[in-house]
Amino acid sequence: MRAEELLTEIEPLPFKARCRRLADLRGLSGDPALAALLDELSARGHYERSLALFVAAAVRDEASVAHLVRATGDPDAGLACRAIRLAVRYGAAPGAFLDGLEDAPAAVRAALYESVRKYRRGDLADALVGRVADRWGDQEAATLLPACAAPAVAERLDGLAHAVGNWAALGRAHPDAVLGHAERSLAELPEAARNAWWFHHAPGVAAALRHDPGRVVRLLERHCRTRPLPRPLHPAAGALLDAEPERMLALLLSDSHRADLAVLLHRRSVRDRFARLGDRDVAAVARAVREDAGALRRLLAAFPPSRREAVFEAAMRGVDRGAAELDEDLLDVLPRALRYREARRMMGLRKVAGTPSRTWAMAAFLPYEEALPILGELTRRPDADERATGYALLIRCAGRSGDPAVLGAALESLARLRNEQDPVRLSALYALTSVPEGLLRAGPAAAAGRLADDALNARDTSYQTRHQIGRIAAALCRQGAAHDDADLLVSGLELVDRVAGSTGSLALGGLDRVLRRGQEHLLAAMLAPRLEAGARRDDHRLALLAVRALRRRAHRVPVLQDALEAALDARDDGVLTQAITLWLAAPGTRAERAGRVVARDPSAVAVPAVLSAIARERTDLLGLVLSGTAPAGRFRRPDVTYVPRIVPAWADRWTARQRDAYRALLERVAADGEAPATDRAAAVSALARIPGTEASRLRPYFESGDPYVRRIALTVLPWTRSPQEVLPELLARAESDDAHVAVYAAARAARFVPPSALSAMLRPVLADGKVTARKEAARILLRNRVPDAMDALAAAWDDPGQHRDVRAAIASAVRDRLDEPVARRILAEAAEGPRDLARQVLGTPPVYVEERFRSRYAALVLRVARSADPEARAAALPAVATWAPWAPEAPALLAGLVTDLDETRAWRDAVHALVRCVTTGIGAAELGGAAAGLAAAPAVPDAEPERDLPAFQRLIALAEAVRDASARHRTLGERAVQAVEGRLPEPVATELAAAVLRWDGPGAAGEIDALAGRCAGLGVLAVLDVADALATGPSEYTEHARPAPEEAHPHAARLVARGDLAGGLLACALTERHGPRAGWSADWRDLLRGLRAHAVPDVVYQARRIHTADE
Repeated sequence: MRAEELLTEIEPLPFKARCRRLADLRGLSGDPALAALLDELSARGHYERSLALFVAAAVRDEASVAHLVRATGDPDAGLACRAIRLAVRYGAAPGAFLDGLEDAPAAVRAALYESVRKYRRGDLADALVGRVADRWGDQEAATLLPACAAPAVAERLDGLAHAVGNWAALGRAHPDAVLGHAERSLAELPEAARNAWWFHHAPGVAAALRHDPGRVVRLLERHCRTRPLPRPLHPAAGALLDAEPERMLALLLSDSHRADLAVLLHRRSVRDRFARLGDRDVAAVARAVREDAGALRRLLAAFPPSRREAVFEAAMRGVDRGAAELDEDLLDVLPRALRYREARRMMGLRKVAGTPSRTWAMAAFLPYEEALPILGELTRRPDADERATGYALLIRCAGRSGDPAVLGAALESLARLRNEQDPVRLSALYALTSVPEGLLRAGPAAAAGRLADDALNARDTSYQTRHQIGRIAAALCRQGAAHDDADLLVSGLELVDRVAGSTGSLALGGLDRVLRRGQEHLLAAMLAPRLEAGARRDDHRLALLAVRALRRRAHRVPVLQDALEAALDARDDGVLTQAITLWLAAPGTRAERAGRVVARDPSAVAVPAVLSAIARERTDLLGLVLSGTAPAGRFRRPDVTYVPRIVPAWADRWTARQRDAYRALLERVAADGEAPATDRAAAVSALARIPGTEASRLRPYFESGDPYVRRIALTVLPWTRSPQEVLPELLARAESDDAHVAVYAAARAARFVPPSALSAMLRPVLADGKVTARKEAARILLRNRVPDAMDALAAAWDDPGQHRDVRAAIASAVRDRLDEPVARRILAEAAEGPRDLARQVLGTPPVYVEERFRSRYAALVLRVARSADPEARAAALPAVATWAPWAPEAPALLAGLVTDLDETRAWRDAVHALVRCVTTGIGAAELGGAAAGLAAAPAVPDAEPERDLPAFQRLIALAEAVRDASARHRTLGERAVQAVEGRLPEPVATELAAAVLRWDGPGAAGEIDALAGRCAGLGVLAVLDVADALATGPSEYTEHARPAPEEAHPHAARLVARGDLAGGLLACALTERHGPRAGWSADWRDLLRGLRAHAVPDVVYQARRIHTADE
C-alpha cells in the first residue's frame, strides 16, 4: 500500500476507526512493503510521521522496532520523545540508546529515563546507569535506580543516596535495598543529621514498609525513638501495628510519641487496630489521650457501644469526675446508659445548674421523656432565641434515643413551629439534619415533611431554610432508595419538587455510595412513572437529579438513560445542556450519541461535552467545529464565528487537515486587532501547542505592539514543533525589554539542544546579557551539563564588574557540582564574601551532599558563621548545628560567641545552636564552659541605659534553651542538662533541675526531696519559680512530660509533710497543676486543706489562692 492511498482512506474516519485501520496493518508483519510504507510516511510531515510511529508500535516486527529507533532522532521534539518511549517499551536493544547518550539533549534523556522506569527495562537501566553517572552526574543516574535489577541497586544505592529524588518509587521497586540502606546510614549518621535524613528518606521507608513492616518497627525503635513519627509513615501505621503490635504500641506510648498517638487516631486504620487490642493495652491508649477530648472521642467511636463504657472508665481511672464537665462531642459517643448517668451528674453540679444554657444543653443528653419537661418549657418561652434553642435541643435529644418512634413523636409535637419566625424554624430544621438518617422512616418522615411544608409555605422563608429542607429531602430519598421504600422515596421526591422549584437546584447526594449492587435498577423502576409524567410536562428535573446522584452507576440503567434522551427535547436551554452532558457521560455510547445530538442540532457543538466527544472520538464531525460557518441553532448565532477552546492533547487525534483548519481559526483571532489582548494571547498560546506547529507561524506576534501578546508568544515559542531551533531567536532578545520572558523560555528550548552546542550560544548572554538573562544562562549551563560550563562560569565569576545577583546565582547553582574544583573555589570565595554571596552557601543540608564532601562543605558553613557581615553570620548560625558533626571546631566557635560580651547580635542564635550541638552528642564541654564563664563574669554593666547585666541575661537564655531542648526531646535534652550540671548559679540551676526532672525515673522521689533541700537558702520568690518549673515541666505544652495526677500525689503529700517553706510551696504548685486534672478528687482536696493549715504563712497564703471551684 502506498502512503497516499492510506492517507486518503483514513482521512474521513473517526479516530477509533482510524486507529483500527492502522492496527490492521499488522497483517503486513515481516513484509518489505511495510518497511517501505514506514519509510514513505517518515519522509513526510509531522502528521504522517506520527502515523508511522503508530503503525510501527502496532506491528512491532523487526523492521518496525528499527524504525522506532531511527525516529528517536526526529527533529520534532514531541515525536522524538514518543519514539523513545515506544522503542523502550517494545524491546529496543541498549546499544540503540548508548550510542547517542554522550551528547543527548536533556529532554531526550528525561524521556529515556522515564520510559525505562515505566516499562521496567532492567537490562536497559543496568546498561545505562554507569554511563549516565559518569557523564551526566549522580542525580540523573539515581533516577534509573527504580528500574535497575536488585544487584545493581545494592551496589550503587549507598553512593547515589544523596541524589535520589523519588525515594517512594525506589522503595516500591526495591524495598529490601532501601531498608538495608536505611539501617546502615542511620547507624553511621550523627544524631544531628537524623531529622533531615527522615524528612528526605521517609517516603522510601514508607513505600518499602509492606515488604517487611517488622523491620521498619525495629528501625523506628533504634533511630526514631526520640523524635516524632515521620509523616509519610502515618498512612501505614496500621500495618506497623499489625506486624509488631506490642512493640509499636510501646513506641507510640512513649513520651516522644504521645503527640503522634493523637494524630494517628484521625486514621480509621489505626482506630480499627486499637479496637482489636486487649483490655490492658486499650486502657493504656485511652489514658494517654484522655486529656485530648477529640482524640478520646475518636478512640471511643472505634469500639462497639458495648465496649465503650469500659474504655471510657479505663481512660478516666484516677480522675474524680464528681465535678468534671465532659465535652458534648464526647458525650455523643458514650453508650446511652453511661451518657444518661453523666448528663444527670453534670446537671447536679452547681456551676451547671446555675447556668441555664448549660442546663439545657445537658438536658438534651437525657432520655427523651426526662428531658421533655425542661426543653418543652423552653420552646414556649417568649424569647425567640430561647425557643430556637429549645426546639433544636429537643430534636437532637429525640435523635439520640435511636428510636424512630420517639423522633416521630417529638416532631409531631412541634406543630407550633408553623407559626414561628424563620430563624426559629431554621434552628429546628438544622437540628433535624444532624439526626442519623436511619431514623427517618415512615413516621418521622411524614412529620419531617409537614415541618418542611410549613416552612416553605411561610412568607419569610430564607434561602438557608430552603437549603436545610433540601438536605432533609435528599436524606428521605436516600433512605427510601436504600431500603426499597417507595412511600418514603415518594415523600422525599415530592419535597424535592417543592424545594427545587423554589431554589432552582438541588442535589440528592451520593446515592451511588448508599445503594447495594444492582439496587439502582429498583430505584429506577420506582421512579419510572414520575419520570414519564415529568417528561410529558417538559419537567426533567427528577431525571437530572437521579442521574447526577447515581453518577457512573446510572450509565447502565436504561430507564434513566431514556429519561435523559427525552430531556433532549426540553425547551429550556439550561436543562438541555445538562441533559446532553449527562447523556454523553457514558463512555461506551458517547461517540454514537454525540453524532445523534449534532444530527438533531448542529449548533450543539458549542456544548462543551459535545465538543469534547467530537474532538476526542468523533473526529469525522470536526468539520462542524472547525469550519467557522456551522449552521445556526439554539447554541450558535448566525452572525458570529465561533473558535472552540480545546485541550491541546485532543489535537493529537486529528488529521493534518483538521489541525490546519484549527490553526487558521486561531490565527484569525490572534490577528484581530479589535479583540481583547487576553483573547489574542490565548489564541497564540493555543496555536503553539497544536502538534506540529512550526515556530514561523508565531513570528508575526514577536513584534506585536501589545507587550502582553508579544510576551505570551515568546513564552510559548519553545512548545512549537522543534524547540531546539528557536533557542538562538530567544537568546537574541537577552538584552531587550523582554529578556525576563525570553530567557526563561530559552531554558525549556535548551533542553532539546545537544549540550555541546549550548556553550557557544550561551557564553555571549552570560557576558553581555541583562542581569536576569545572565543568571538564567548560568543555570542553563549547569543544568544541562554543558562540557565547558565550569570554565564559562569561572570566567563570569572572576569578572570584576560582574553584578552581585549574577554571582549569587552562580554560587547557588554550583552547589550541586562539588566534584568540580572550580565549584569548590567559587563556594569558598562566596563564603568569604558579602552577605548575598555568603548566604548561597547555606542552602544545602548535609543529606543532599555526598559523604566525601561533607567535611569540606561544613568548613564553608563555618566560614560564613565567622563572617564580619552580621547578617551573613546570623543566617549561618542556625546551620552550624546541622553541620557540626562534620566540623569539630563548631562548638568552640559557638561558645566563643556566647561568652563574648562585646558581641551583641549573634549570641542568642549561638546559644540555641550550641545547645542543639550538645543534644546530638558533641560540644558538651564547650556548653559547660560557656555556662561557667557567664556565671563567673562580673555583673557589669549594671542598669545602664543600653545594657544591663549582659552575662546574667545570657545565662538565663542558655538555661531556657536547655529547657526547650528537653521539651523537644527528653532523652536528647538530658545531654544538655548534664553538660551544664554544676556550672549554673542558684537559683537558675535549681529551677532548671525542677523543670527537667524525670518523673518516671527510679530516683524521682529522692530528686524531688533534694530540690526542696536546695531551696532552703533561697527567697520566697525564687522558690515560687522553682515550684512552677517543677509543676509545669520543660514546657507548658509538653503534657507527656508530666506525671499522671495519681503519680504526682504521693510526692506532693511527702513535700507537705516536710513542714518547711520549700516543701509547702512545691506542694502548692503540684496541687494547682494536678488537682484539676484529677477532677479535684478527695485526696487532692485533702492535700489542699493541709496546705491551708500549714505552719508557714507564705504556704498558707499561696494555698488559699488555689480553688477547687470558681464562684
